[in-house]
Amino acid sequence: MATPADPVDLRKIIVGHANTYHDPALAILAEGEIYAEAMERHVQCKRAIEMGRLWYSGRALSAALEHHGIAPVENANVVSVSTWDEELLCETLEEAGLSREKLLEQPELAIEPAIMSCSLSLEQLFLNQLGWVLHEYPVNRSQLPEKSAFNLFRERGITMSRKSIPHHLAHAATAVYTSPFEECLVLVVDGFGEETATSVYHFADNTFDLLCKNGPQDSLGSVYTLVTRLCGFNPYEGEEWKVMGLAAYGKKNEEIYRFFEELMVVRGMAVEFQYREDSLARLETLVGGFRMHDDPDIMKAADLACNFQMAFEGVIVDLAKGVYETGRSSHLALAGGCALNSAANGRILQNSGFTQLHVPSAPADDGNCLGAVLYEKYCVLGEARSPAVHSPYLGSQIDLVRLEHILGFGKLKYERMDSEPALCKRVADLLADGEIIGWIQGRAEFGPRSLGNRSILADPRSLDMKDQINKKVKFRESFRPIAPSILHEFGDEYFEDYQEAPYMERTLRFRDEAREKVPAVVHEDGTGRLQTVKEDWNPLFYRLLRSFYEKTGVPVLANTSFNVMGKPIVHSVEDAITVFSTTGMDYLVIDRYLISS
Repeated sequence: MATPADPVDLRKIIVGHANTYHDPALAILAEGEIYAEAMERHVQCKRAIEMGRLWYSGRALSAALEHHGIAPVENANVVSVSTWDEELLCETLEEAGLSREKLLEQPELAIEPAIMSCSLSLEQLFLNQLGWVLHEYPVNRSQLPEKSAFNLFRERGITMSRKSIPHHLAHAATAVYTSPFEECLVLVVDGFGEETATSVYHFADNTFDLLCKNGPQDSLGSVYTLVTRLCGFNPYEGEEWKVMGLAAYGKKNEEIYRFFEELMVVRGMAVEFQYREDSLARLETLVGGFRMHDDPDIMKAADLACNFQMAFEGVIVDLAKGVYETGRSSHLALAGGCALNSAANGRILQNSGFTQLHVPSAPADDGNCLGAVLYEKYCVLGEARSPAVHSPYLGSQIDLVRLEHILGFGKLKYERMDSEPALCKRVADLLADGEIIGWIQGRAEFGPRSLGNRSILADPRSLDMKDQINKKVKFRESFRPIAPSILHEFGDEYFEDYQEAPYMERTLRFRDEAREKVPAVVHEDGTGRLQTVKEDWNPLFYRLLRSFYEKTGVPVLANTSFNVMGKPIVHSVEDAITVFSTTGMDYLVIDRYLISS
């Protein structure tokens, strides 16, 4: 049995919990290293709805600490930070006449299940997770007295503290502390937090000054969820992406566009919704009926998607203008689920007055776990910060020992390349020959987009490559676009008003002369959701792109996430090989192993 250490010897471990009912995630700061990963990767269930807050989150936390060599945890000071302020949330519910007890008894009363996010007490959540770290069965407070659990931790020399920060402050912290800004304005737009749907902060001198908050009755995130449903898609499976993709195939309809323009009115830094009792019926008449989920005619919803997306983009730009007009800063950090709308993000700099825009790799609720950890580190503990673009590669690594076991006993063909340059040249040659390749390297990206470490790659010069990937690899709708990853030094050559986009967080318009060079990654409206690639951000992926450029004269690769429709990005070796073996991919690269069937 371990002997408790003297307090001065205790290691500091900060654990951030993104503990909304959807997109749960964990971030850990220990020994100067940060780990952050969404629970959906571990459980391979899209968005991990209601799955991550108990058993799986504890297992993931234990696995992460073991991976970094600091588990089982002993002689440590552990700080657990929730990204919901339970007391503030309960006050808001009480003001609305909805007690937590009533919601638990009748969950259908909840307008949005997010308000159930704190139905499990922070204490029980914390004890369950620490129980897994200690390799014990998850602690259930109804079965195990709190004193027994704390005795267990005390025997291991663990001191514990539990904290929480407001939901939108966690969003703001994620955006600020991953940015290169020493000072900036912060715009948070999502479904809602404890009492807000839109918030504006000014960040300077390591302090967040709340300038404006917009109530949940005026929620842009909630209306996007509604329109996703009206287009026949499922927002709880993350299908808001489909609204953005489908929008390019619709046509502007003045009546539909005006409906949304009149519905969502921006006043300064806030948006107000002008609802009428017959609003939904009016919209249904204007679009000629809403598409049902099982209706195979997806294009029936194209005009609805198009006009709503145009109006939504206008609202985001107008909000950014209102924030800029405060005169506090020329830098903007953007967060919240609505910050995943890359088409809107791509319009901000040209139309708002801001000179720099930062959107983190995980701006939605999963990213809040990172914001919680960084807020505790920099704002609470006051540790020194050197502003820099934060690496998105914060997740797990592939277990190469397990890979070698599988390759040794399986029937897959493979070869191990001698060096990274040799690997990149070989893969570039295969891509240039039209092969579709799964590419797994290093630590996984944190956030919903593959940025060269968990990617499916292809030649963007092929006119039918997008259709090939959608049909025989991703098994998804033909209208879904494929992203371009581009060497930074060629950005201006390929895009109008080029902006660096390290996380595929904004959509820009291709130059006319560039479209014919890379048709596979040009969306229907002439745009692309690009990833800027620099050598110091991802040296190996940069080298692969450079090798492809030297082979073809094109500094762009088609890049899409390593998954099939309806599933998260692959997590384990087994996940990767399963997707490779059951789709139309031609090769799989893991580390230096080049695998074929």
